[in-house]
Amino acid sequence: MIMSNLPPSLIAPKAEKSVCLILEGYEEDFYFKRLQALPIFSRVYNIKPINAKGASNIPARYQAALASDSYAIVLIVCDMDRTPDQYNYILREIKNILGNENAGKIITFTRPCTLQIILSHFGEVNLTTQAKASAREDVERLTGVQHYDAHQDQLNTICGKIFYRSWEQLIQRLKLLSENPNDIPSSNMGALFEKLCSEDFEWIDDINASILT
Repeated sequence: MIMSNLPPSLIAPKAEKSVCLILEGYEEDFYFKRLQALPIFSRVYNIKPINAKGASNIPARYQAALASDSYAIVLIVCDMDRTPDQYNYILREIKNILGNENAGKIITFTRPCTLQIILSHFGEVNLTTQAKASAREDVERLTGVQHYDAHQDQLNTICGKIFYRSWEQLIQRLKLLSENPNDIPSSNMGALFEKLCSEDFEWIDDINASILT
């Protein structure tokens, strides 16, 4: 994934591409801001996370970011629950905005939720639902945080326990996680991470060419 032994942030950047990430909520927001604080993503990218504060707000936030013409690309990071009604709504609305069937190319999903990825920094986990109560045992086992209810202080504490030394372990766990959205758990987050760690930003032009024509 990374062609140098140095963390991407220590490699001299060739240029800078502004990447906007429309994030579903605070789980994603705290997580990506923590990753940005670590030497993980390539300095080729200026990453701007935007917290949509709810799945239903994602299409409007995406359309506004796209219309601002401020970013080289606008991407979406969201959950896909067991009954993926909200995800299907997002997909349908983004297709309407773009006017084509390529909306899936800009969406990074995790099923059932991004907490699956966050906890994978700490150990093996297989969440099967977005329900916070169902995740409490795994959250306490892996992070020591009790009575998990996705409060912002809890997310801040959990994400604060993520360090660069766990990155390669996460990547290896993601390789074992299905990318088929019909499976639970599943995610294509690994593909997004690979792009954001790459010095080659040709992928931005490739995606834009397919969705903006």
